[in-house]
Amino acid sequence: MSRPAADRPGPDRPAPDRRRPHPLRGWALALRVARREALRNKGRSLLVVAMLALPVAGASAADTLWRSSQVTGTEQAVRDMGRYDAMVTAMSGTPVYQNASGSRSLPADLHANSATGFTGPGDAAALAALLPPQAKIVGPVARDMMNAVIADSTGRRFAIVREIDLADPLTEGVAVRRAGSPPAADDQVAISKSLSGKLGKGVGATIDVRIADGGPDTAPIAKTLHVSGVYDSNDDLYADLMFARRGTFAGGAQFYGTAYFVSVPGGLDWSQVLKLNQRGFTVESKKVVADPPPHSQMPYYTTSMAAGYGEGGVDTSTVAVAAIALAMVLLEVVLLAGPAFAVSARRRRRDFGLFGAAGADSRRLRRVVLADGVVLGLVGGVAGTVAGVVGGAVTLPWFAHLSRQNPGGFRIMPDELLAAAAVGVLTGLAAALAPAIVTGRQEVLVALTGRRGQVRTPWKMSVAGLVALGAGTVLIVAGALSGAHTWPVAAGIAVAELGVVACTPLLVSWFARLGRVLPLTGRLAVRDGARNRGRTAPAVAAIMAAVAGASAVAMIVTSLDAQSRHDYASDLRPGQAALTLDAGIAQTPDKLAAQIAAVLPSSGYAVINAVSIPAVSAPDTTAKTTPKVLISLTPFIKRAAANECPPTDGLPLDAQRQAFDRQRTDPRCVSRTEYSTVTDHYPTSSILVGGPEVARVVLGRSDPAAEAALKSGGAVVFNPMDLYTSGPHPTLQIAVSRDCEPQDGGPNSVETSPDQPAAGGGPPCTGSLPAPVILPAVRLDGRNPHVMAIVAPGALDKLGVKPSPQAVVFENTRVPTEAEEKKADDLAAAAGITQSFYVERGYQGQTWVGLLALAGVAGVVMLGAAAVATGLAITDAQSDLETLAAVGARPRVRRALAGSQAAATAGLGALLGGLFGLLPAVGLLEVKHSSETKFAPFGAQAGPAQLAVPWLFLLLVIVALPALAAFGAAGMTRSRITMRQRRD
Repeated sequence: MSRPAADRPGPDRPAPDRRRPHPLRGWALALRVARREALRNKGRSLLVVAMLALPVAGASAADTLWRSSQVTGTEQAVRDMGRYDAMVTAMSGTPVYQNASGSRSLPADLHANSATGFTGPGDAAALAALLPPQAKIVGPVARDMMNAVIADSTGRRFAIVREIDLADPLTEGVAVRRAGSPPAADDQVAISKSLSGKLGKGVGATIDVRIADGGPDTAPIAKTLHVSGVYDSNDDLYADLMFARRGTFAGGAQFYGTAYFVSVPGGLDWSQVLKLNQRGFTVESKKVVADPPPHSQMPYYTTSMAAGYGEGGVDTSTVAVAAIALAMVLLEVVLLAGPAFAVSARRRRRDFGLFGAAGADSRRLRRVVLADGVVLGLVGGVAGTVAGVVGGAVTLPWFAHLSRQNPGGFRIMPDELLAAAAVGVLTGLAAALAPAIVTGRQEVLVALTGRRGQVRTPWKMSVAGLVALGAGTVLIVAGALSGAHTWPVAAGIAVAELGVVACTPLLVSWFARLGRVLPLTGRLAVRDGARNRGRTAPAVAAIMAAVAGASAVAMIVTSLDAQSRHDYASDLRPGQAALTLDAGIAQTPDKLAAQIAAVLPSSGYAVINAVSIPAVSAPDTTAKTTPKVLISLTPFIKRAAANECPPTDGLPLDAQRQAFDRQRTDPRCVSRTEYSTVTDHYPTSSILVGGPEVARVVLGRSDPAAEAALKSGGAVVFNPMDLYTSGPHPTLQIAVSRDCEPQDGGPNSVETSPDQPAAGGGPPCTGSLPAPVILPAVRLDGRNPHVMAIVAPGALDKLGVKPSPQAVVFENTRVPTEAEEKKADDLAAAAGITQSFYVERGYQGQTWVGLLALAGVAGVVMLGAAAVATGLAITDAQSDLETLAAVGARPRVRRALAGSQAAATAGLGALLGGLFGLLPAVGLLEVKHSSETKFAPFGAQAGPAQLAVPWLFLLLVIVALPALAAFGAAGMTRSRITMRQRRD
């Protein structure tokens, strides 16, 4: 069909511009309208801005605190070595590979010691030969800190000792001075401010220090020292710490590694670090840390063994879970802010009707509503970012004190803060999206007349929600069954929760059917919520999401507590007490035990004897004499060949894993001493030496058979697989293993000759071992997971081992009080015991604190969402309230209606959230348990996961909190109804 002549383009009538308009055209008008609307309704705008700014402020503050609390490699190097250029640590004497900072290392060849012979760590002379001639070397010092016990008037204090000369100008930066001066002699020490406050001693005072880390048979190092100053470590301002000069505690480096401070003009580069690695040294070099080489130049990352050694980075599953959690928080904000945009759009529907009458299409109407989200989101994003940065700066000292760390310095990352502000804009845009779609679909006539129109629930959205809920459930179940990674479960949680959110409008409409059995105000509340699902459903979904998260965490907390309670296995029974003995104490164990028993409700005690495993110590590498060889004879139960666990050495990796799986159910391989949650207060050896009194404290009862066996020189065994022979006269076979190595001896260490006796007159270093001893045995059922056997005194004499007192176990008629425990501990401290006195009180859980905190968080979100929904509902239902007042309703009906609306919104959301939150909790718990038991040692952890439903918590959030929301809404609502003039 041809166009009319008047419409045809001609010389006086140009052709119309049919170019596609730019997508950003028209936004200027929409943004101006949104700005004016925000200024016109300041209260609503501030509420929305606050909701949008809250997550942005939290993210900005968290980012600022995290970045500020991080310590760079260069800063850490200053805290470790001060102004020195490098700190070199002597390792095994064989080549090693390390990362850039030297904090992680691995041997270049796992079999280097057995193939080439143990050479021991390099000494100062070997280190000097590898460095430039002008290098300055200070050391050796203890690489790690030493544990110390300080006696005071209240008992004792535990502290750590660092060997470093604070008077050396090159150690500046290691510690900060509070008072006094650095130690100038070997009888002086500097203590931290925290330790000074606990001891009540300052500069000029004296303290008695004991260091007992050489093993149970090594006498502790005891010294009386003068406090010369108060210094805090820059690495830990809150530690109970002492600074001592090198050599103050002779032999301290023997148990804590050997390190040297090095000062080299120009520093040590990566090539020099590699050179030192070849001689068994690891290096922390400031030059390398400031400019680390790429991983391709670091053998630590390029060798075949590097795959098994992680760098401790962030796990991808952790990142995925964190991202999903952040998305759920933003969804919560969208759901809370969405009703405010919906009510605002509905109150302006006449204005939108005028826009439509003037020719505005649905696209322009949607743009106006979306502009509200952009403007308020921009304000909220900027305000939240600024508030977060300021809050992070203000709370940084408090955060450092709470986290017990010294932050590197105040730092902000502009790109990350810009991303946080952009999140605020996107959140506001997402919150305004649904109201914008509804506004664009409304008819002009309906909008101009102010009619509501017919409200329907889109069936497509409900179907999509059900599909998402099913898909999310499948992901959760599949992830829980596989047990490989957390991210499938986390993704399933997010998808399922979005599905429940999509189904919320349908659930709200179904919930309204309960109105027929409710009183007037309840019936009005649920039907008003169903009629205005645009504002009710988001509030219900927001409460559901918050309660679901809290319920899931509550079930995880209670289930982990139940798992810990199930796996808890102590070597003491509730009410028993134990004291671990040290060598060289001031009095005999029996005398000390009698004194302690006098202050306890004790019914008896037993001194536990065992063969201790000697600690391997490093010699003085500057000595020219050949060190002695350390002989370690350890008794063990030698089973019959049929009872031995099948070996897995030499099998391929896949076959080894299959063998491990079979061993979990093989009674020959289940060890009673491999529980990971055992409290260990018995000796290091699982074979105890003692008489009937030891059997009584281990068994918790008197057993005539056990006591008779021990009196006759026999043994008591608890695992039938440990028996050498069974039958009517069972026996137990005990042999000794020998560890004959030089004392980490360095280049001067040599093996002793076959006929040379070891130190102390024991068996020679090589040659035959004593023959195993076979003892008559009694097998009993015992619950002690640490003790494998009890043998009579003198039964191990033929093996060349000498048991010594290792611990004292006290039987009590009741659980000692804390005051009685303190008295016993004071007596032990006065005798020179370094370990604390311990009372077994059973498993002690503190989950109620966390559950109350979770209930508080859920309650805040619930009350906030209920308040927003109720306020919007009361405002939106003004005409209905006027009608009620006109027909004679009492003023308190308004209060009752507000309470009913809050109860309906909060109750439905809490019910949905409480039920939905249990499913993801089960999935996460199963994944965690599967990952822990996949390569866990044999024992209690191989069983099923413990699942515990937090019934009291669910009752609190599903019943008590909605009731609180209802009473709060009713109490905050005015009874009087202001009548407005009706529009014809």
